[in-house]
Amino acid sequence: MVRTRTTVKPGLLLQPYILFQLAGAIVDGVTEGSDVVGGEFAVASWLNASGHTTPTELARDLGLAPTTLTAIIDRLVRKGQVRRIANPDDGRSYLLELTARGKATNARNSARFTEAIQQVRQHLDADEEETLEAMRRLEEALRKTLTEG
Repeated sequence: MVRTRTTVKPGLLLQPYILFQLAGAIVDGVTEGSDVVGGEFAVASWLNASGHTTPTELARDLGLAPTTLTAIIDRLVRKGQVRRIANPDDGRSYLLELTARGKATNARNSARFTEAIQQVRQHLDADEEETLEAMRRLEEALRKTLTEG
């Protein structure tokens, strides 16, 4: 008996999930052997770009559950990559920022990440800006769906 495989076209939820898994595998490869791994690299990169931010803003920006972010931040603090500083605008909260060690680690990983992005670009047969814009629109729709219930 010859078995034929059905071609599946993922929809608006399965396709982003597949992209998440594949991008995660690439990020894990980039950070292999580093002081930080996958999600830690994403948090450190965001902090590197923003300078400093509150945990609430960081969780929202990266689409992370607060508990997930707390675990990542705790690991980065223990590793000496991130520090908590008093929030001058709100004495009840704190800001997160990269330490010198965190900045150095992020710079090393960013160079490797740039190489990975170049490889992806070689295989992308669509306009990069149009692709990113479509992904941003999908992100917005997913965020609205979560907040509206």
